[in-house]
Amino acid sequence: MKVFLNGKVLTEEEAVISVFDHGFLYGYGLFETLRSYSGRIFLFQDHYERLRIAAQDYQIHMNKTLLQLQNDIYQTMEANGLQDAYIRITLSGGPEGLGLHGEEHHSPTWLIMTKPLGSWPAAKSLVSLNIKRSTPEGTRRAKSMSFANNMLAKKELVQRKEGSAEGIFFNNQGFIVEGTVSNIFFVKNNCLYTPHVETGLLAGVTRQFIFRLAKENQIPYEEGFYTIEDLLEADEIFITNSIQQIIPVKEVDHQPVSLVMGPLTSFFMQKYEQEVDKLGADT
Repeated sequence: MKVFLNGKVLTEEEAVISVFDHGFLYGYGLFETLRSYSGRIFLFQDHYERLRIAAQDYQIHMNKTLLQLQNDIYQTMEANGLQDAYIRITLSGGPEGLGLHGEEHHSPTWLIMTKPLGSWPAAKSLVSLNIKRSTPEGTRRAKSMSFANNMLAKKELVQRKEGSAEGIFFNNQGFIVEGTVSNIFFVKNNCLYTPHVETGLLAGVTRQFIFRLAKENQIPYEEGFYTIEDLLEADEIFITNSIQQIIPVKEVDHQPVSLVMGPLTSFFMQKYEQEVDKLGADT
């Protein structure tokens, strides 16, 4: 694998990060995961904007424009011979020495990694997690390098021999927040529902895209505070993230969902594919 580190394409053996990097020492940094289709990156502007806002919140100097970062990604994809790629952008605080740094991080570390896309099932199971969703590090949740909460959730699933399922995070008030690596949507009586950002979730790029599609097609939707009973009584459920796109849910806590591939789930999946197809048409 070749990676893009601070302006250079390097082999993974050549890529070296300082032991004083605050991403390594304190988990202080941000990342984005996104996907390319036939060499084109989907929803890149949305990912860039989320990263820019988070970097502003974290006081990490965002010293790359959208076009610069896009070109860096394309260089990395080309170096690895990839057209359909899993892409990860990491922006850490950079080397600032030992101890907490109270000023803006002016010399961030940029790392771009790509790999071939994996495979995933046509429908997934959701299971309730015992571990609670951590509270956001700041005033709103960013896609932070501090990913221990998600890692511990995955370990819980594996220990329960349910590693292929998507865990459901709840907050301390007992409301559904999100999946281990996804946002959760459900349908009841032709209305779309999803947890409110104030539950402590990460506002996913695909989540925002679903909102846009719903508005454009006059599909009613609500953000709110929901319990496991709401999911168990749903007509349809699907989860979203930027890599796996839209995945129907077939069961919740081992109870089958009424419509695994219901009309609204199918509609959003079809619309998503149509938008992806436009990438090729627009080039």
